[in-house]
Amino acid sequence: MKKHALLFFLLGTFWAAAQQTLSVKYTNTDLKEVLLDLESRTSLTFSYAEAVVAEKQITLSLSDVAISEILLELTTQTDLQFDKITENQVVVTSFSSNVDVCGYLFDGGSKTPLPYATVLVAGTTIGVTSDENGFFRMQGLEPGQSILVQYVGFADKIFKVDDFNADECKNIVLTPEAQSLQEVVVSAYLTKGIDKNTDGSFTLNNAEQGILPGLVEPDVFQSIQLIPGITSLDESASGIQIRGGSPDQNLIYFDGIKMYNTGHFFGMISTFNPYITESAKIFKGGASPEYGDRISGVIDITTDQNIPEKTNGGIGVNGIHADGFLKAALGEKVALLLSGRRSYTDLLETPTYDALSEKVFQNTRVVTNTAGQVIEDDDDFSELLGGDKFFFYDGNAKLLVQPSKNDEIMISGLFTNNDLDFFARDEEDVTRDRLIVENQGASFEWSGTKFDMLEHSIKGYYSSFDSNYDNVVTEGQAEEERNFRRNSVEDYGLDINLAYEFLPQHTAKVGYQYSSLDVFFELFRDEAGDDDIEPDDDEQIPLPEDTRDFNVERSNRNQANSVYGEYIYRPKNKGLVSLGFRASHYSLVDDFYIEPRLNIEYPISPIVRLKGTAERRYQPVSQLIEFEDTQLRLENSIWTLSDGDEIPILESTQFSGGFLVNSGGWTFEVDGYVKNIKGLTSFTNGFTNAAEELSQGESDIYGVDVLLRKQIKNYRVWMGYTFNDVEYSFEELQSAPFPGNNDVTHNFRFSNTLEVENWELSLGWTYRTGTPFTPVDGFSIITGDIDFGPINSERLPNYHRLDASLLYKFGGKENSTFRGTFGISALNLYNRQIPISVFYRVDENPSTGEQELDRIEQLSLGFTPNVTLRFFF
Repeated sequence: MKKHALLFFLLGTFWAAAQQTLSVKYTNTDLKEVLLDLESRTSLTFSYAEAVVAEKQITLSLSDVAISEILLELTTQTDLQFDKITENQVVVTSFSSNVDVCGYLFDGGSKTPLPYATVLVAGTTIGVTSDENGFFRMQGLEPGQSILVQYVGFADKIFKVDDFNADECKNIVLTPEAQSLQEVVVSAYLTKGIDKNTDGSFTLNNAEQGILPGLVEPDVFQSIQLIPGITSLDESASGIQIRGGSPDQNLIYFDGIKMYNTGHFFGMISTFNPYITESAKIFKGGASPEYGDRISGVIDITTDQNIPEKTNGGIGVNGIHADGFLKAALGEKVALLLSGRRSYTDLLETPTYDALSEKVFQNTRVVTNTAGQVIEDDDDFSELLGGDKFFFYDGNAKLLVQPSKNDEIMISGLFTNNDLDFFARDEEDVTRDRLIVENQGASFEWSGTKFDMLEHSIKGYYSSFDSNYDNVVTEGQAEEERNFRRNSVEDYGLDINLAYEFLPQHTAKVGYQYSSLDVFFELFRDEAGDDDIEPDDDEQIPLPEDTRDFNVERSNRNQANSVYGEYIYRPKNKGLVSLGFRASHYSLVDDFYIEPRLNIEYPISPIVRLKGTAERRYQPVSQLIEFEDTQLRLENSIWTLSDGDEIPILESTQFSGGFLVNSGGWTFEVDGYVKNIKGLTSFTNGFTNAAEELSQGESDIYGVDVLLRKQIKNYRVWMGYTFNDVEYSFEELQSAPFPGNNDVTHNFRFSNTLEVENWELSLGWTYRTGTPFTPVDGFSIITGDIDFGPINSERLPNYHRLDASLLYKFGGKENSTFRGTFGISALNLYNRQIPISVFYRVDENPSTGEQELDRIEQLSLGFTPNVTLRFFF
């Protein structure tokens, strides 16, 4: 009865209004004026947006007609809707099938808002970010589309656009994942898309990541260098050093593939296409025991793991290369991801390439006398006096299959290639070099959830790395010297693990891993060019006496069997207790190694958290640094397996502790650490005065990482500082300890970013202490023998530079199906160049015939501009 009464009331109201008649006459009259006229002559009020009625004109002549008939005629002429929502109010809108949606996101446990969550049109990278209150709004969506809501540490949720009510904003509750060590502690730790988690790790989300100083593309390896405690002393993307560790001590995964080479253009550019990369998880310490066989940081990179609703992709070009990617939906449960990049530097040299190649190929030569004193400073010296042909390319493919809502299957593949053909001419010699570096890999993963409490995963991977370098030095037609080095790594493995939430907030995880690692290297040098050198058969590093010629071959294989377990307690106050172990058997040394792990984070108040970690880790494979005086000092790191004797297993013991304060847009964090590494060798650390013999030693590292950040709406500013003391002890080289090669006492960064509508701007300044180097006390012009001074007793000049970047987003609304970005960046705006590394080379003076000592200084990057243009569809 109530429904019938309401219907009769509405009909009666409409009939009464319809009885009002009037006459109108308009000729090319603006619609807004027509509506104002009707309001003055009737009891109606019209509500509309100015943009809706703009540029609409009416020509109409009617006599003694009802207002309803006039509105019908206006609808015909304007293609607008005139909806009478009350007796006296009419709303004027456009005819459109598009839908606007809005909502509030909440934590299902604490009922608190979820700020900075990602809300996407499912299957695309188009979307928005929730504000500090968890609120989001998306406009102009099509019926039938789906909305994907993502928040780190919570299960994804998908909604149909049709599920939203146009008259009110939907409350959306997200549920924490049953097995998650990635609950966010600080969203936008530096900028949006870089988050800090309860287990101490950092998560980088490429789709969300904001602009950073000197970068206009979200490269993982360049981005993480702004986190205190992570740096690259040679300014490269691949030379990542974490808390005083060397780059080869970092465990790097790409879609589960263990990586042994991560850089293009000799490390200056990452091998991973940032637009196919979905996220990366970075540990400075306290990593889960499922990560093994490395003693420093962990960088775990994954590509897209969601099946897109629609096919989408993108293409782009910058100052070095062009690239493209495609995410193809092959149905509701299958998708294929493809990407490819290739440099065009062999066809066109840009200012970006010129700046990078100058750093890589050109150096300053300083000639010293017999006492090691500088007698000639040849600032114009350049080893790039001939020419070079260089290019790189890479490709990725990934197949995604979701046979059920609780199971996922992923198959991924990777291929990278660097090819260099280089020749240089100095005063009397011509040097020709050919270097080819390749990396191939594939992985498989099947993961799923059973009974909402049990998670399982089966993973397998294959990784191959090959580096081939040939160097020939000639004078006239005579061959003076030949060098070549070969290095290959073949690695495959399997990982099976189970995680069971046996009580609320209590999870146990166990797993087994197997890996087989084959490593080969050959180092050859024939200074006379007579090919009279035979391979060394005892698989030892040669100790030359009165000749500098050698031919070393070494091939080893290691099979590792590891089991690991972890207990995880996640209290309701969002703390974390993780207690784990890892036990491994290495066939090469036929011994067992036990690695305990402890990670605790506890909030003592809503804004203050305490944290601490303790761990022991082992590493059976590392890199030698080959410092022979070849004309080309590129890719001089040689992978080799430990043998338990001459090159021992690396062992690291590390403790860390600190606190974090996060409130009102302020973040303040202090994290101190101590680390001891045993099993280092003189070759492993590349001492320029250690070529005479191998020696073993250890390092002690003390450090503090500090971050202070403030966010004011769309402006973010932060200061990062690292104090680092790296001390080496090698009694066979020097009785007293000495600074490590990577001992950078102070490292300071000041950065800020600003978003204004479609613009993003960033500016950052970096300062750090100069790296140590070993001076020369004397030199024999007869024998060419070098008398080195105390190891690493002097330092290079302090380093600083200013970087900037600007990014513009175009293509309409954020949910537009076609959009793009244009960006420009500059590294080292004031073009300050200093030596960042030093090594020595003995050469013969063509005039006197005497031996001459050259000190070669590799300079830092000069002013390096870059431009990028991208389109997404």
